[in-house]
Amino acid sequence: MPLLHVAFKDGFDNDEVVVRVNGAEVFRRAGVSTKNQISYADAFETDVAAGRTDVDVEVVTKRQHASIPLPIREATYVGVSLDLNGRLTHEVSAQPFGYV
Repeated sequence: MPLLHVAFKDGFDNDEVVVRVNGAEVFRRAGVSTKNQISYADAFETDVAAGRTDVDVEVVTKRQHASIPLPIREATYVGVSLDLNGRLTHEVSAQPFGYV
């Protein structure tokens, strides 16, 4: 089963974050805050079946939600941020994100 790695990057400030993968809750954490020097707030990993995977991210404290459909065949890395307007954005990579 391929690995799905989700990293919370920029814009988080003591937020409650919930992530569902294909409808099942796989992550819930309060107090998520970005370390601005390295653009990192938190992360988690889970194994998923190959094929279409729906990742739903909710930032409860900011009333933001995003659905991210992914065609997963191998390890996939998703970076999730809140932009300057408080909206969720994401980036997808085949390589791990670097944190110093």
